[in-house]
Amino acid sequence: MNKKSNLAPKVFLLLFFSLFLAIGCSKEESPIEKEPVGSTPDPEPEPEPEPEPEPVVYFTFSSDPAFFDTSTQDNWIILHDSDGNLLDYKPYESGDVLEFEALDSELTDKITVTIFSFENRTNYFDAGGGALESCEGTGSYGTSYPDVPKGSSWVKSKYQTRLPSSPAPNNLGDFTLTIENVPSMNSMPEQYPILNNFFGNAEDNNAGNLSTLRLPEFAGGGLTTNGTEYAKMIKSGVNNWENTSYLMSILHAEEGLKYLFFQNPDAGNDLTVDFGSFQAYDSYTYFPLIPENEHYTLQMVGYENETSFKTNTGYFCLEVNDINNGMQIPLGALDRFTHYKTFFDMKIDDNARYHYHLFGPTSDITSLPAIPNIGFTNENIFDFDFDTNTEYVRRTDSWGDPVPLSASDCSSTGWSMVSPAGSYPKISIPDELYTMYPDFTPLDQLEYRQSVIYLQDRAYEDFLRNEFDPTFDHILQYGDTQEYFTLNGE
Repeated sequence: MNKKSNLAPKVFLLLFFSLFLAIGCSKEESPIEKEPVGSTPDPEPEPEPEPEPEPVVYFTFSSDPAFFDTSTQDNWIILHDSDGNLLDYKPYESGDVLEFEALDSELTDKITVTIFSFENRTNYFDAGGGALESCEGTGSYGTSYPDVPKGSSWVKSKYQTRLPSSPAPNNLGDFTLTIENVPSMNSMPEQYPILNNFFGNAEDNNAGNLSTLRLPEFAGGGLTTNGTEYAKMIKSGVNNWENTSYLMSILHAEEGLKYLFFQNPDAGNDLTVDFGSFQAYDSYTYFPLIPENEHYTLQMVGYENETSFKTNTGYFCLEVNDINNGMQIPLGALDRFTHYKTFFDMKIDDNARYHYHLFGPTSDITSLPAIPNIGFTNENIFDFDFDTNTEYVRRTDSWGDPVPLSASDCSSTGWSMVSPAGSYPKISIPDELYTMYPDFTPLDQLEYRQSVIYLQDRAYEDFLRNEFDPTFDHILQYGDTQEYFTLNGE
């Protein structure tokens, strides 16, 4: 009995200890599985590759086959970035569409576009004594335009600045116009009093300006007589346009500028009018005094409405050439005219000309500008620059062969750089072109010829669009003004 009772507590303790171990083991963490010896872990997933940069079209060029036949010449487009680095060059024919591509990271925001052509041609040279002789040679010509926006698309074409006009009326033959009783000059009766005439119409002997809505009327011949009291003017061979109104405008040395409208005579008839029928214009402005001994042309055309202005069907109110008598020339305006064109071209000397064109309003120019004072800092085409005291919006600088044409050297090279103020182009010529065209004079051997400096004109961006953008409105606008000097190298 005693042995049996001593065994029970021991059994109880053994059961308790076993239960404790079981509970403790259940609380231990699960063992971490180890990779088998010699196995390779799974690789980390690779990141998606960056897409390769795609080339962009940075310039497009085409030439309109309706206006340019390139079959007799070689034509190229040469492109540089704004730092002067060569981007690309390609030949083209009319009708081709060239697309130039590059990585955007390789481009500047602006590029320089050069249009180059080479052709076999007949050239002419001075054989002495004013005689011209011909020779068979070549011509290499280029023009460079900087500051062209990246992504531009150009179409080389001949864009019309005027709308088409109506057909000419029926021509009934010709007639003779006689102007009688033109007062002689009181101060100098022996001097012929009429001052105006069309340029180059020497046969007309200062016989005034006669025009229709379509064009000036150049008579087949003219006769002027001058008496102590009256002068007479006869214009023969005038075209007789059916149902047409003519404007005759006379600038008299003492009575000023007067006009007369008249209808065409019947077929086979002539017309005689009295100067007393001429009237004063409704208003006048006066052109600035022109320096003595200058050769010039001053012209003013009047248009009856915007349509006649945009079709260039107007009357010549005045054209004067080379009058140097100290007078301020009057420009006459009529209430029937809504638009005008004023044109002035003056040769200052052998190295300078001045040009002024105003479209729309009457001229309000009060003085003629002084010739720009220019000091050249470099005449080489690649580093060309000059200092000037004149503000300008654009200029065109030109170079040519250092040696005049002759029978033994009948190849010519010419180059022009067109640029806005402060942005002269940086270019180079691919060696391939010099190899292909051995008569092409290297640019660094060319001599400076002239600069055209535009004091007033379109902004440079609009100038480029007017030259090469078919979507641009090329028709003349009211208020368009162009004023510039042509300065020749000495």
